[in-house]
Amino acid sequence: MALDSAGLRADTVTQIRERIAATSDERMKSRAKVASGDWRGAEPDNTRAVAYAARIDREAGHAEASRGTNDFQPAAFLPDGAKARRAVARTILESSGESRTATGFLISADLFLTNQHVVKDAADATLTQILFDDELDERGEIRPATAFALDPDTLFLASEEAQLDYALIAVGARVRGAGALADFGFCPLSRTPDRHQLGINANIVQHPEGRKKIVVLRNNLIVARDDNDGRLFYETDTLDGSSGSPVFNDLWDVVALHHYGEANEDVVLPSGSKTRSVNEGIRISSIYDDLSAKVAGLAGRGRELLEQALVLWKTDAPTEKKLTPRPRQTDDAASPAEAAAASGSRKAPPSPDPILVSKEAPAMPIPASEATIVLPLEITIRIGTPASVSSLSPGGAAERALAPAPRALAEAKRIDRDYANRNGFDPTFVPGLDIDLATIVDPLKKKIAALLEPAEGRLSGELIYENFSVVMHKVRRIAILTATNIDGETYIEIDRKTGQPAEEQPRAEGDVWYKDTRINEPLTLTNDFYSGWSHIFDRGHLTRRNDPTWGPNAARANADTFHFTNCSPQHWKFNESIEFWQGVERYVLEQGLWETGFDKRLSVLQGPLYDAPQPLYADDVEVPNAFWKIVVWKGKGGLKAVALVVDQTDLLSIMRRGGGQPDETTRAKVTQFRTTVADVASRSGLRLDALAPYDTAAGGLPHVGEAQRVLTSFAQIKVR
Repeated sequence: MALDSAGLRADTVTQIRERIAATSDERMKSRAKVASGDWRGAEPDNTRAVAYAARIDREAGHAEASRGTNDFQPAAFLPDGAKARRAVARTILESSGESRTATGFLISADLFLTNQHVVKDAADATLTQILFDDELDERGEIRPATAFALDPDTLFLASEEAQLDYALIAVGARVRGAGALADFGFCPLSRTPDRHQLGINANIVQHPEGRKKIVVLRNNLIVARDDNDGRLFYETDTLDGSSGSPVFNDLWDVVALHHYGEANEDVVLPSGSKTRSVNEGIRISSIYDDLSAKVAGLAGRGRELLEQALVLWKTDAPTEKKLTPRPRQTDDAASPAEAAAASGSRKAPPSPDPILVSKEAPAMPIPASEATIVLPLEITIRIGTPASVSSLSPGGAAERALAPAPRALAEAKRIDRDYANRNGFDPTFVPGLDIDLATIVDPLKKKIAALLEPAEGRLSGELIYENFSVVMHKVRRIAILTATNIDGETYIEIDRKTGQPAEEQPRAEGDVWYKDTRINEPLTLTNDFYSGWSHIFDRGHLTRRNDPTWGPNAARANADTFHFTNCSPQHWKFNESIEFWQGVERYVLEQGLWETGFDKRLSVLQGPLYDAPQPLYADDVEVPNAFWKIVVWKGKGGLKAVALVVDQTDLLSIMRRGGGQPDETTRAKVTQFRTTVADVASRSGLRLDALAPYDTAAGGLPHVGEAQRVLTSFAQIKVR
């Protein structure tokens, strides 16, 4: 059964019909204005009309014609609409042998909006699946669809059908299909008055009668508004199953949540027929205000997701913050962060609430080579399953691929505040080598952030976690470096949602980040920074989430990687796209399985670089233009090291606008380098002399001025 008016109570339908009847004169005036060519004159609120016209001029790049219809749209109208339609899904509720369908859409990367008369309560939500890409493709063939469950335990908010008739639910696990939730983007909510005016066209994406996705464009007039009850009235064609559909303006802003439509006798078409529907939608501004009022009553993850969703519209605003060039600080004067930390020695609360949502790209295998290699990538963002080991290994050897250890000793992901039980980075973890962090950071020792609770017997300023350590920069508030040990024998992949060991199944979903109570909060970048700059940056791990998750305390190590001290501002495309950069550790382990005498222990150092000719700042934070990584291990021929650098400079001018993933036409060039340990030392200012003799690239990189070899496959990087 497809839900529309049939899913509403009789008393609700009566109230709607009364409201429609009450707007008869206003709707008639609007139609007359449009018919006369003066569509702009249909709006009685001059302030709203001016605001809408200004936004059209600003966003679409032209002013609407003041006479005639507003059917002329910029070419971007089509790809923008194609992007918006991906966030729309068909809802399928299976109950007592009955299947009911309607429509809904993502308002953020994690939250789904539909009508309350579609999903009445949390019990209904547990029986509902949402189906994305349920449509025909460009060839008229059925596109592969992806279904997700809903997760009302995390968040379920609703307004009764006679009120605002909405249900907002967190999205749960993928049920079937290959798409990642982030692939579908989202349509953010807003309450600004520049999103609609009477007389404009509405565009509706819907699943009428449970069919494949349909888009209704043009000649769908917004003809009346009820400022008291938060309703918008528009005359268009809708069918059962359209409940929960987003109603868009020509900029693909959501202006209403469709919830009722039926043919009305007072709508006379030029042909004389009276079959056109008068529809009532709930104004998005009213839903936004209602959700905002409910935030204070929430707690935990549900509150975080809603707070994040309610500010997403700001990333589409012309006043969003931009990076600014500025001379690099070169003296030793105290930074604002140091001054804030010094005044009162402000300490983070003993049990800070989880703060923030991040997206980490999936773990992909990558290498370790011998020649300087520049890797220019043309990236179309897509999160999927990493290549299998068999595709990376010599033929016939797939059965020897690195496998996760047994699912033992797991615990739910949470921060253990007894930091004294951490082991930290072991400098002698790789046999025959002592990676002394004090020696490495000695050239920058004046810039190391002091700790409130130093670890006994460790480098001053070393934050020890399970299987890794972090040294913070007191001016930049980002780690100088992180150092990680990986034991290939007990390497365990931890499921991001449950905190349990699991097979490696990369996910594109949010994670909670935490403050570390051992360091003054002003000396780290936390929620305020990353939320304020979410239109450019994601929260990017330095020590990868997967790397320290080995041994009996793998779950603790996994949770430890979600401290803000291990976080860095990485461009939203960079953090979701760098296949080779993210998999070098696993690649070294996998390739080493075929080498007699290979010791399955790795040590990994990584950190940011600040050597762009023109530094860029986000507020008072210098943005890393690149990141470096060095992987060290003992192979058959002795100790070996591989150095990589990845540059995000070319991405920093690209802002995220209204969706989690870029559309398929948005590409950016990212450069990854296979470089030398000496080069990393020169660029970072660190002392890496002890690792240079083992550099597999030594003598193999092109000389200055020679052509650089482009990395196109893992096989080009030699680890033996």
